[in-house]
Amino acid sequence: MKKFTLVACLMLLGVIAFAQKPVRFGVYLGEATPLGAMGQGDAIKKTPEHIYGDLTHYAMLSEKGDQGYASIGANVGFDVTVALPVEGLGVFGGIDFFINSNKNDVRDCFEEWSHEIVKQGNVSSAKFYLPNVMNIPILFGLNYLHNFNNIVGVWGEAGIGPNFRLISDFKFETKYTALVVTPEGDYDVTTETYDYDAATTLGFKIGAGVMLWNKMSIGLDYYSLGSSKINANYKVKAGDRVVIEDKFKGENDIYTGELVVRVGYHF
Repeated sequence: MKKFTLVACLMLLGVIAFAQKPVRFGVYLGEATPLGAMGQGDAIKKTPEHIYGDLTHYAMLSEKGDQGYASIGANVGFDVTVALPVEGLGVFGGIDFFINSNKNDVRDCFEEWSHEIVKQGNVSSAKFYLPNVMNIPILFGLNYLHNFNNIVGVWGEAGIGPNFRLISDFKFETKYTALVVTPEGDYDVTTETYDYDAATTLGFKIGAGVMLWNKMSIGLDYYSLGSSKINANYKVKAGDRVVIEDKFKGENDIYTGELVVRVGYHF
């Protein structure tokens, strides 16, 4: 994360350093609706083969999964715009942070699963820590602003650049009511973890909206953040001892898009 932030700062400082015209800064936040396969999620149904719910489409835990089940999340961004000789036109560089959690169907499935495991009698607690999807695009492009008067104007922009996708660990922790004794070693807790690989894709965005008092913007942005497979290091531990270690390799490219309703402040 620190490396991504450093790269973003250096690139934005480069825009400012080469500027010969006025520089304008912007900060904004918004509601981010995931689009594409990452935002898709069929209703999770119980079947005789999947008594807690069929997760075969859930790309985080099924190598054949083709849906991300991401829920509506949040977006925070910062950009720098340098004016060009054409009135109203500028070049910008910016960094965005997106975070999306999981749809309720996934949460409900794991909640029921954990309750059923505890009912077995030898388990005191079973906890699932579901993964969050984070995207960090660093985009450069053109911005246009036209003020009709001192109160209202319109703006539009388009940019392209790298996107860094990060997924937090999925973890399933089971605590037992008594010490489990085995020849390899005793334990009272097991932990199953998916440590997901980071991915870099090509992203772009287009957006438009209104500018109020030449300070506050309201608008709609569409971000296309590329497609990539979901891979992870899979590990099972009994106490402190690793008993299973494997590589999780997703078979499908999962496309990520974000539709953002945003509010920004410019200075």
